[in-house]
Amino acid sequence: MENNMESVKVVIISEDTSIRVNLKKKLADKDIQIVGYADFKDESRLKIDGLFPDVVIVGVKVPIDPEVFSFVESMKFQSKGCAAVIATDDVTVDLVNYAARFGIRQVLPLDMKDNEFYSRVVQVNEYEKVIQAQLNIQKRVRSKVIAFFGCKGGTGKSVMATNLAVALSKRGSNVILLDMDLRFGDQNILLDLEPKDTIVELAQDPEGISIERVNAFSIMHSSGVVLLAAPKSPEYAEYIKPDHITKVIRSVRPYYEYVLVDLGSNFSDETIAALQECDEIMIVNNPDILSLKAAKSAVSILEQLGIKEKARLIMNKNVNSLIRMKDFESMLEIPFYASISADKMFNSSVNKGEPFVLRTSRTVAAKEFSSFIQRVIADKGE
Repeated sequence: MENNMESVKVVIISEDTSIRVNLKKKLADKDIQIVGYADFKDESRLKIDGLFPDVVIVGVKVPIDPEVFSFVESMKFQSKGCAAVIATDDVTVDLVNYAARFGIRQVLPLDMKDNEFYSRVVQVNEYEKVIQAQLNIQKRVRSKVIAFFGCKGGTGKSVMATNLAVALSKRGSNVILLDMDLRFGDQNILLDLEPKDTIVELAQDPEGISIERVNAFSIMHSSGVVLLAAPKSPEYAEYIKPDHITKVIRSVRPYYEYVLVDLGSNFSDETIAALQECDEIMIVNNPDILSLKAAKSAVSILEQLGIKEKARLIMNKNVNSLIRMKDFESMLEIPFYASISADKMFNSSVNKGEPFVLRTSRTVAAKEFSSFIQRVIADKGE
């Protein structure tokens, strides 16, 4: 390869130390960059995605566990512009044909000469780039950043953000949920997750804020949603500055189809920084006078910031009340984007840490939320 050519980024996935060492030796060349190692555990998925490899080499010995193929298939490497290769100790025609069903480009013998193995990996990468060009596959994606803002506490904006994130992920979209309710964020509870790190640790990381670092400090839910958690305690919020918020959103935007931002019920500098980066702002309300008063103030501030056109009104926990949706629309001069009826399933799902969209429900509220999801998808142009 020419010296001016870009290095091929490789991730080696193997649970066998001897195989890892062997593959590292075979790829010891300045034009091949081994950017990381991983195993077949669920928690490795996020790590691999965050490394953005050009080629993933799966090192295993026969007989190969079917879960290995399932793991590769679930990662959807081809849609990310990445080629998957298996390196094993016994290559057969049947194995090659079987592997191809899961999108694996080549099956190479572990005892292949180093220079030949290296050349084959380079060829696979070049071939993959040709396919990408033909299919217009790009590693970066067209994304939409959606903020959820409650003008006062208790509107249910966090529950809506959680369930939209999970629903979109279930439909195959790449989704990250940023909990930027810096003092009282509880997305980890709603998803029943125990993150080791939060946005605080990310902000203090000496390597700075990048897509790789955001992914490294995030945690993945079983639905596939990636969560960057809020600080574990309110006093840690002071470590997060507006610049951190801006950098996080700008770092993830090119790599996730949907970036959902759960915000606090205030207009702090950090909240304003997030709102300015978002494409849409879902203002979640309840049918009461306090919500109406708070929503009026919020929309006025958005207008002063020059971003009122991003506002979308959501009526949550809608019930018959003296204050109705038409009162909001009349006072705020913004039509409602969606309305979700009050339903006890919401409280039940919160207490269990299980998003209600993972259940089968035929209630009015469930149907209304499904319509909300479809509108979000339609507005993105999918």
